[in-house]
Amino acid sequence: MSSPSRFLSGVGTVDTQYPLGQYPFPDPFHTSGSSVTTTGSSSYTNDFNTLIGTDYTVSGTSSTFALGNGVGGIAVLTPGGTTTATAAYKPGTFVQFQSGNKLWYTVRFKASAVGSTKSFYAGLRNGASATDGLWFVKPASSTSVNLVSTVGSTATTLVTGVNTAADDTYLELSIYFDGTDILVYQEHALFARVTAPTIGSSGTTLTNAILSPVFQITPTATDTLTVDFVMVAQEVSR
Repeated sequence: MSSPSRFLSGVGTVDTQYPLGQYPFPDPFHTSGSSVTTTGSSSYTNDFNTLIGTDYTVSGTSSTFALGNGVGGIAVLTPGGTTTATAAYKPGTFVQFQSGNKLWYTVRFKASAVGSTKSFYAGLRNGASATDGLWFVKPASSTSVNLVSTVGSTATTLVTGVNTAADDTYLELSIYFDGTDILVYQEHALFARVTAPTIGSSGTTLTNAILSPVFQITPTATDTLTVDFVMVAQEVSR
């Protein structure tokens, strides 16, 4: 790593006449350089070197989602039984696909084993409900990881074979919604573009439900799902 650039007075993004004009950091709530703008941003990141107990709700009898031991921080989703479908989802949904507004999502995660009828996914979901969301899925009896959109409990595979899952091997997957199209990335490289998915209620390609991060695994043995990091952010109208 090279030496960092040094901005000794900070880096501002707001015109000097506004309240945050002398604030030495970018305005965390507005994006156009003016505090009177109606465009803002909202973001959530977790590198899992800390995990507050109320951050995630865990479904599945006796299942847990807790910090593990790993360089940089990890969290481990452990099902309470060998066939217990288990999810960890962030309550208080806060992101939504909106035409014209950008949205970013990136995650790095792995399953301890991927064979047999094990399945798992990571993505964005409508809290406790699996009826609406967008996630990277390894389905049962397959090692292909696909991007799947679910609207009103109807699932549509948007991109097949984004990556191939292997035992105890990390996947780093991302999407960028530019306000019109979804760009899908595998390990930092653009893999596919989903052109102009329709956003709305049941019967459309992309949900307009309000979402938050989720991790889910359906094991067949003593399987676990490990998450290295997750980030989701979007433009918002304030």
